Amino acid sequence: MALSSPRASTAARALLLLLLSSLSQEHSAVKAAFTSSPSKSATSTNRHHHLHYATSTKSTSPTYGIDAPYKEANYDPHAAAEYYKDRPIESFYRLTQLLVDLRVDSILDAKLDREEELVDQRSEELLELISDLGPTFIKIGQALSTRTDLLPAKYSKGLTGLQDAVPPFSAELGRQVIESELNIKIDDVFSELSLQPVASASIGQVYRGRLRSTGEEVAVKVQRPAVLSNVALDLHMLRSLAPMYQKSKEINTDLEGLVDAWGEGFVNELDYRAEARYTIEFSKAMKERGLGSVFAPEVVEELSSIHVLTTKWVDGQRLADSDADDVPRLCGVALNAYLTMLLDTGTLHCDPHPGNLLRTPDGRLCILDFGMVINVPEDLQLSLLEFIADLNAKNYEDVPDDLVKLQFVPANKIDELRESGLTIAIANMLSLAAEGGGPKGAMKRMVEQNKEKFADALKDFDDLDSKEATEVRQRLFREDWKRQMAEDALSRSGSEASTSTTVDVVTKIEEMQEQNADVFAIPDYFVYMSRAFSTLEGIGLSSDPNYSILQECYPYLAKRLLTDDSPRARGALKMLIYGKDGDELDLSKVEELSKGFESYTSSTSSVMSGRGQSNEGRNAAVEQLANVLLSEDSNYVQDLVLHESAVAFDATIREAFLSPLEPLRQLQLPSLGPLTLPLDLAKTALELQAINDSDHKKLENVRILTDALTKGRSTDAFTSQLSTSVDVPRLLQEANKRQRALARIGLRFGGSLTNAQAKRLRDRATGVKTKGDDAIREILANRGAETLEALAEVLSSLDSGLAKGK
Repeated sequence: MALSSPRASTAARALLLLLLSSLSQEHSAVKAAFTSSPSKSATSTNRHHHLHYATSTKSTSPTYGIDAPYKEANYDPHAAAEYYKDRPIESFYRLTQLLVDLRVDSILDAKLDREEELVDQRSEELLELISDLGPTFIKIGQALSTRTDLLPAKYSKGLTGLQDAVPPFSAELGRQVIESELNIKIDDVFSELSLQPVASASIGQVYRGRLRSTGEEVAVKVQRPAVLSNVALDLHMLRSLAPMYQKSKEINTDLEGLVDAWGEGFVNELDYRAEARYTIEFSKAMKERGLGSVFAPEVVEELSSIHVLTTKWVDGQRLADSDADDVPRLCGVALNAYLTMLLDTGTLHCDPHPGNLLRTPDGRLCILDFGMVINVPEDLQLSLLEFIADLNAKNYEDVPDDLVKLQFVPANKIDELRESGLTIAIANMLSLAAEGGGPKGAMKRMVEQNKEKFADALKDFDDLDSKEATEVRQRLFREDWKRQMAEDALSRSGSEASTSTTVDVVTKIEEMQEQNADVFAIPDYFVYMSRAFSTLEGIGLSSDPNYSILQECYPYLAKRLLTDDSPRARGALKMLIYGKDGDELDLSKVEELSKGFESYTSSTSSVMSGRGQSNEGRNAAVEQLANVLLSEDSNYVQDLVLHESAVAFDATIREAFLSPLEPLRQLQLPSLGPLTLPLDLAKTALELQAINDSDHKKLENVRILTDALTKGRSTDAFTSQLSTSVDVPRLLQEANKRQRALARIGLRFGGSLTNAQAKRLRDRATGVKTKGDDAIREILANRGAETLEALAEVLSSLDSGLAKGK
């Protein structure tokens, strides 16, 4: 009876808090009262009795969905709360299984002041403990390996080696599941089926077989019975304690929401029908988008059910273990596939550990195991796209706004973030990371930069890498970093950074440390996204020590920005090629976009194209680019090209026309009233057409593009690179196929030209005084602008008429 009382229920929840708290080194006498210290040998002997899944070799009837508050793929925390409220003994028994020697050891370590000394040993013990606790804790442990905000770094680092591998359940039980779930006789369907599984994990195990009807090899994945009840109970206990733990630690992350995110993913993974659907949809989506270099195993739908999944067998080698020379290319293919899932299809594969990425003998990438996926809302997709664009444009000033949109910073904390000085720290960090090489590469560049920056202070050291020199360099770096953050914060808060004293800086640093503890939150989706990209970066770095995942995102970014006509994608593209609040085209960014677009298409369209042995990818890139630039209906990219072409054409014509007339414009004569009025009108008209600094920049861009298009007339390295990224002959071939589109594009170009000229005239008439020559200039400018705007309307009407007659 005592176990069913509210007090006992509270005590049960407190016990699980002990487990969580032990990882963060929280110790108290109250917590210690609930634990005992089993011997090492007893703990080791009994650990596999703690497992929540069957390891017996005896045959039993396969059971699913028994003793669980909900069905597979229907995670419901409220139903679980009601269900386990009436089953306190079951909950309490599971809690006692969780309380093992790690907890007591942690208390002793704290009491004996030996925490740092034994951290590696305790990390290994935690790894072993979580491996023994079953599927829920294995999955959570894998997620926590990247969550140093929730788990001390010394423990999270140890969890990176966590493997989801456990002893298999009996072969006879596995065969019973296959026959009962699929309503078949194994010998009737399979000519071969391995007696033992070829792989075994906490949720299921895989058999290798051959279909009798076709002779094709297949993989048959069978779910371990009773997994749902185990997962449901563990998730319920974690969710019950999450609010208390969050409050006690003053963590800004919504831990209850985080457990729900985990729970939804774990429980969805138990429905193999959903995994089959996601597997099929992935291959279809990649094929539709021209990513022929990546695929998922083909599902055999007639031999799949809620607890059994059959797919065609795929021969291949783990990408991380392959020594093939095309591993870097396949890393790019994998990254483009994941970016496509994240930012386009909205269905992200959440379990990209190295074992799920295979290099096939024909050089393609196969992605396995779509059991755990998350759906990414379109708004979040666009926010991520804007964030990546800001990083590539080095527009770090807008990164705080991006972090709010991405749910890393609550909207009501944005001012605190900006005033904290963290913007400069984020900018420095991202700038170093963007150059590649992972953390080691970034650290190496930082060290070299600091050696140069603090050369005067280090000049007395013979060895700049000595312990003493390193200590001085690191101290100076910390002081400089804090100073930059403090000065940035002071400038944003309205203080005068230029007159800040040491006291000002120290005070601001102390305020930052106090105020920023709860600024950042880790959104639910980031748990899975970070796992995906950290895995890909790790594989990339193993084959290329200078691999930069930020740079590798650029090809997809280029493709997306050049083909997505949504308003937010337009804004990201404009910011990238014009800069923040800029109106001058950055041709270097145009060239990067062009090369990135081609790189994306070439690397992903086919194996031969990715290896440079076929023009398939390049031709596809030209065709896709032509579909955008030569589209009969207008789009943002085409509008930008027409506008830039119009203003450049306008500047070129005016320069050619005005050069011979420059002496007339410079001619100085006394005003003789009506006698000199024609000359005054001519000079004013020439003034309105004069070439200014903005025109000179446009003319320089025209020169660069002309050199690039003529291929070889310039020795300039940039124009040479640009010329290789613009396949003019192919574009002309595509243009010849689109005669009607060219007619409408010509009308739109005319409209862009007349509107650009009208805007220039109005800009030059703005602010002039209404007397003398200025009055004449204003009248001429406004009359000319009105005429040009009327002409633009006529051209637009003609274009609309052609559209209606289409």
